[in-house]
Amino acid sequence: MDVREIQRFINEWEKRCYKKGLPDEAPVELKDKVPSYKQIALCILNNNLKPLGIEGRKTKYYSVLKGIEIDKREFNGKQIKLIF
Repeated sequence: MDVREIQRFINEWEKRCYKKGLPDEAPVELKDKVPSYKQIALCILNNNLKPLGIEGRKTKYYSVLKGIEIDKREFNGKQIKLIF
């Protein structure tokens, strides 16, 4: 999780329409449509930033592990082996 991504999310909403800052809590009927610090805190606690529109990044080891996985597969002539 990157703090800069969350700060960018807050800054973007403050630039758009929340000049005095984000609310601490949003009304229940608008909670999925309105940003709030409660929503940000819950996303951080759940380790899921997708509701904020922040996608997780793949680590530098992802391609290495993916290569190992592909090497261990059995190929029946239907799939091309990738070389990293």
